[in-house]
Amino acid sequence: MTSSTPLTLPDLPTEVLESILPHLFQRDLAPCVRVSRAWHKTLVPYLWRTLAICSNAQRRKFDTEETQKALRRYAPLVRDLHIALKQHYDEFLPAQQILISDPGIIHIEVFAASPFSNLDSLEMCPLNHRDVKAKQSQRVLALVRQNPRIRRLKIDSRLDPSILMSIVTKYLPTLQDLDFSSPWRGDAKALLKNLPEGIRTVRLGSVVHEAQSKAQKKTSAESGVSSMMACHHHALESLHIDGNLYGHEENVLLPFLASCSRNLKSVSGTGLCIFVNAKITSALSDLGILSEKLSQSSLPRITSDADLAKIISSGSRWTSIDLLTDQVGPLAAAAILDNCEQLEALDIMNSGSRGLTGSHLQAILSKATALRSLQAHWLLGANKITASDILSSQWATTSLEHMDLKIDVPRADEALPDNSAAIQASRHVQRQVLQRLGQQTKLRKLVIGGMATTPATGRFGHQRNCLEMTLESGLDELVDLKDLRELDIHHMDHRAGVPELEWMVANLPRLQMLMGMLDTLIPPSIEVREWLQTHRPTWR
Repeated sequence: MTSSTPLTLPDLPTEVLESILPHLFQRDLAPCVRVSRAWHKTLVPYLWRTLAICSNAQRRKFDTEETQKALRRYAPLVRDLHIALKQHYDEFLPAQQILISDPGIIHIEVFAASPFSNLDSLEMCPLNHRDVKAKQSQRVLALVRQNPRIRRLKIDSRLDPSILMSIVTKYLPTLQDLDFSSPWRGDAKALLKNLPEGIRTVRLGSVVHEAQSKAQKKTSAESGVSSMMACHHHALESLHIDGNLYGHEENVLLPFLASCSRNLKSVSGTGLCIFVNAKITSALSDLGILSEKLSQSSLPRITSDADLAKIISSGSRWTSIDLLTDQVGPLAAAAILDNCEQLEALDIMNSGSRGLTGSHLQAILSKATALRSLQAHWLLGANKITASDILSSQWATTSLEHMDLKIDVPRADEALPDNSAAIQASRHVQRQVLQRLGQQTKLRKLVIGGMATTPATGRFGHQRNCLEMTLESGLDELVDLKDLRELDIHHMDHRAGVPELEWMVANLPRLQMLMGMLDTLIPPSIEVREWLQTHRPTWR
């Protein structure tokens, strides 16, 4: 038999190395480069592929003489650069140098060559705006110009708007992913329409749109930023814009959407009201995009009940409705009920929801087969959901993971003599309600009960007509909630005691938080306090 020399790491085919080495941590690669010259040659490019110094502890190790010497040698190998610390803004950005200076006659400055010349990705973490001086923006521009092949750019530091415009539209022709989260004031229309054709994802935060003046447009044209629709953006998959376009949504977004294709799958943003505008909604529909999430931030500041109902009934398939507003009147409530087939999350936690009632909630629960989250804790007074509402029909969903409701259950006065029949009747109803809750076996968070007002004083206090949460009243009906992580009963006049605590320990194995035993409006009994101190369950 002929003996063969075993393969070592450098002998593996390039495609195999490309599949393995990018998944190794730098701490794993660092010792390997010292094994031999062959290993060193093979592994050093992977060791230096990503440079991210995000903590002072990392900085102290990085600032050693040995590491700095290695950086000067291997900086061209860095593909992903993450600048997170103020010191590295000064170290990593190209230095500004005076070439000619004759006071009053001429002053010319140039930028030194950056040690990083082959970047694919650049990420700059936020700094205090006072730390990012005007010249810092010029240095960022110099770094980008020396790395025209950057495909991913994430900047959380304030830059001069004109410099950002130049970076994105002129100097990065192969840019694919743009994330600019810091406040930016400028011509959003010009920025969008001049994005590179290969752009795939765009995320702009805190945009304040200011249309260019004629002089600015002339300057932009002279600098290479076109004032005409120059690009198609058929590769774009996702667009997110936060900010204020000051009523120019159509002027800014319609031309840009016209440059996109059905490859665009997601358009979102806060403060822009883009899904309220009929023309923009139509343009999105032409691209196959239907709005799925409706929230307060996507609505105009003043929206009447009729307008809100019209928006809800616009034909979109809502999967999430989050309306922290008192504008949900009877018409909007009816529209939510009529359009809840695809609904996965409904959040109406504000106490001013004057139109949505407990009967509406029960109807939604009876119709929304995909519902996973229902938060309606602050439905007070006549709007609360009652035990009768809950038991009036079966629920269509068995997928609830988060439920936050104030359930009103008539409680008999235990202090009255010969009242046992009323007490048992109340507990029978409570057991039926808890049985309904216990059918939601995917529940992870359950909040039941809510603040109530005292008619005589108008002050908030605990809810009196609520579930007792005792074994006699049906707590054991929750036995199948094996994934329950959080149970909140602290707004309720409950009667849970030591037997109930012991039952929870035995039957709710994943419970991590129980609110309402100590942190409650009603002081716990001495037995409960002693049990908690003695057993110290893992709940918080």
